[in-house]
Amino acid sequence: MRESAPADVQAAHAALKASQEAERQVRRRRWTARAAGALALVVMLVVPSWLTVHSYPPAHLWADLHSSGGQWSRHTLSDGSQVTLSGVSAINWKEDEHRRVVELVRGSILVDVAKDAARPFYVQTPLGRIRALGTRFAVTYDGGGMTLEMLESRVSVQTPSQWQGESRDALVVEAGQRVRLGPVGAGAVEDMDASSVEQGWRRHQLVVQDRPLPEVLDQLARHHAGPIYFERAALANIRVSAVLPLDDTAQALQLLQNNFPQVRMRSMALRWVWVDLQPAS
Repeated sequence: MRESAPADVQAAHAALKASQEAERQVRRRRWTARAAGALALVVMLVVPSWLTVHSYPPAHLWADLHSSGGQWSRHTLSDGSQVTLSGVSAINWKEDEHRRVVELVRGSILVDVAKDAARPFYVQTPLGRIRALGTRFAVTYDGGGMTLEMLESRVSVQTPSQWQGESRDALVVEAGQRVRLGPVGAGAVEDMDASSVEQGWRRHQLVVQDRPLPEVLDQLARHHAGPIYFERAALANIRVSAVLPLDDTAQALQLLQNNFPQVRMRSMALRWVWVDLQPAS
């Protein structure tokens, strides 16, 4: 019996060591599971919050009137004018005894101005100001540019340097014409089909004629459920003429992919979309 004691002690030590190792492994698995659960919870909380901030910054949420992706909302302003917001759009509204001002924070709006000869009606962005008394037009502002599409009558357009300096110089844009303003001023006035643009607003379609692909993607992004990422300079030379459904941005993106095989579109979870050029073979 004495000779077997050392073997018994070694066996007991080995059993104790194995038990301790098994306990450590159980603790590791529990810690890993808890960490994975905590990480999943953080992702569940942070990602929606990030998407909300990315899609709807404070200036959008604090605006007097705003709409979200895939939404069209029509409002009657206090002066009787009608404003329709398309997709992710936001405006502020101010009026006094001298003027009426819609500040377009972002997005696209269709404006039907109530006549008031004593008070001019303005639509204003950091890139330009439109003056009208009674008319109908659409304006889009995306930070990098402002586009005016005239449907009825005429308006005058001024850059910030013109109206802040009280200059009388203004660009007159008439029905059936379009102009885009950028950081360096107004571009050339172009002819357009006003009835097609009007139809697009009624049917929730994007009607474009020979427009740069990045401009089209900007419009689609305001109606898409998630962000659309692309390198503007790489896609700038691709011109688009199409009628695209804004109620189904996935279909609109697929139509673009079908018509421009040099363009690659990738998506994740049907929300995040990346658009670039096909890699060279």
